[in-house]
Amino acid sequence: MIETKKLRIIYRDQPLHIEYFLRRGQKNTILYLHGLGCSKHDFLGATEIESYQYHTLTAFDFPGHGGSSYSIKPDMDDLVEITNLIAVKLDLYDIVLIGHSMGGLVGLLYCEKYAVNVKAFINIEGNLKSEDCIFSREAFSVDFDTFLRTTFRNFKYRLLISKKTGFIKCAETLEKFKPYNAIYDYSPSLVKYSDSGSLIEKFATLKVPKLFICGSESRGLSYIPELIQKGITVSVIKNSNHFPQYDNPKEFHAVVSSFLKKC
Repeated sequence: MIETKKLRIIYRDQPLHIEYFLRRGQKNTILYLHGLGCSKHDFLGATEIESYQYHTLTAFDFPGHGGSSYSIKPDMDDLVEITNLIAVKLDLYDIVLIGHSMGGLVGLLYCEKYAVNVKAFINIEGNLKSEDCIFSREAFSVDFDTFLRTTFRNFKYRLLISKKTGFIKCAETLEKFKPYNAIYDYSPSLVKYSDSGSLIEKFATLKVPKLFICGSESRGLSYIPELIQKGITVSVIKNSNHFPQYDNPKEFHAVVSSFLKKC
């Protein structure tokens, strides 16, 4: 069992206590960035995958998520800086960055700003266009009381009644950690970036090996042909939706492992 720990950093003159797990290895570091409302536990299963046994594996909870404290109201750019502070504090280098959903956007912005520290980037249905902002746009469009009383509860219910493992796991995480303050505060910046129309070009022009992963039930995303046209490899994981790491972990990790070998 991987032990979770707490890391103290100072950001905007405020202390943040970040919960994380870290398993040191001899090969490249794989750093996982979770999605909105999710947690580091979405990547915990990777520690049991044989093909990663020699890699350093780590993931942390963004502020207000999982076991991390919440003393500021960060936007996406703040999350990039917080990610960098954590990477420095944990002495992470030659990073293979894996970002899921909102974490995919944070990862993209991190790769752009701190390219010297990134060896490769895997984007798991990360925010690239307006259509990726379903829940965050719902949160962004109402006042906090309405979000807490109706939007958050309805979203959790929709996840719970789904038949996909990943959605059910997400609902359980929302129920366990109740990250509603962070979700509400993160959403405006997440929507703004996703609506900007600039993210696909940012992704395409990264100077590192890159991969876009999506579930088979998400293959209808309008921009997938554009990603392929721009030379970005797209891998579709069978029998899965927005959380392929839960819905079809065997194929998901096989795809990631194959990408790592090529890198």
